[in-house]
Amino acid sequence: MDSRFFTGASIVVFSSLLLLGLYITYYFLDVLLIAIVLSYLIRPAKDKIHIKNESISTLIAAIVVFIPLFSFLALTFFTVVDTFSAQQALRELFDRLQTIEDILLSMIQTVLQKLGISETQIAEESLSLMTERLHEFTQTMTKTVVAGAFRLPYWLIRLFLAGFLSFYFVRDGKEIKSALIRIVPEESKVRFTRVINACDAVIYGIVIGYLFKAVISGFIAVLVFYVLGIGNPILMGAVIAVFDFIPIIGPWTVCVALFLWYALQGEITYAIEVAVICYCTISLIPELYIRPKISGMLSHVHPAVMLVGILGGIMSMGPIGILAGPLILGTIVVIIKTYFFDMEIEKDDIVDRLIQSIKRRIHALRHGSENTRTSPEPDTEMAVNTEKKSEMRESIKTTDKGTSLDSSSEGSEDSR
Repeated sequence: MDSRFFTGASIVVFSSLLLLGLYITYYFLDVLLIAIVLSYLIRPAKDKIHIKNESISTLIAAIVVFIPLFSFLALTFFTVVDTFSAQQALRELFDRLQTIEDILLSMIQTVLQKLGISETQIAEESLSLMTERLHEFTQTMTKTVVAGAFRLPYWLIRLFLAGFLSFYFVRDGKEIKSALIRIVPEESKVRFTRVINACDAVIYGIVIGYLFKAVISGFIAVLVFYVLGIGNPILMGAVIAVFDFIPIIGPWTVCVALFLWYALQGEITYAIEVAVICYCTISLIPELYIRPKISGMLSHVHPAVMLVGILGGIMSMGPIGILAGPLILGTIVVIIKTYFFDMEIEKDDIVDRLIQSIKRRIHALRHGSENTRTSPEPDTEMAVNTEKKSEMRESIKTTDKGTSLDSSSEGSEDSR
């Protein structure tokens, strides 16, 4: 009786502590997810560094990854700040939001007049409702800009914490995996190891899917901005690629900034066209197809599951749900596949494959150029080929004569 009571009490206490721990870590969920993403970017660099000291090799790999990333982020941030300061766009934004609202309302009234329903009660009610919604939108936009400016140090601190945690994830990742496997009963170690490898494949697939989608969105942005004639297409494409890889920011912020930029100059129609075209081609279509496709292919999860995870995560958890949603659903799917159906799911390192294929092509091009340099002249090569062909013909004739002599000798022996 005492042992049962002790076991039950231990389970209750452990469950309470587990729930309390989940409640505490919930407020750092975005930091943990960003740390996981960063750790999967650092780990390939660490594997290339052959130093026995794990701390030093991890630190060098983190520096190699973080310095270009944060340098470009800082450069992008200061460029945007300088641009807004030079054009006094922030002050104009607050001064002319009402003007933008009036222009939009006049455009709506013009459309209603052309449709011939401007004098009806439905049109008046719709116009008043739109006026109210636009007023709420302008107020929300103002509050968002001000709150975002004041919360920038807060997000920088959380990003620093994520980078600090990623160092421990990379350095102690193998030890954590070994410790988890050791505490599992002996008869379940094979299945548990299979589950851990499958979860590793899911996280890797999601991170690489986000990275590839960001790069592809950057290339699409270069083409779109070049066609629309917006600024420096290459710089804007690089900004889009970096912003797209950050779940909290994303490329939609650039679309909103472009809309406000042209709207402040009085080009409301062009601002709407630019925002819609950029959002659909740069953000929406790649988000719905490219990211789920690549992530699902690498993690052995159907792209529809990844898409539901992305959309459901955004709706239920906000911006961080872009990572958390597909991670949760993908982990559930691979656990079912590996633990209950005994399927083997291993990480497919597409980055290493791409690097190796690029190295092979470069090596082939180098050796091909060397072969062309050392190869004989065309006339000499043709002469050599002609001599080889003549020698082959003579050998064939010789063998034919030999076979004919053998056959004649055999015939004479038969006649005797």
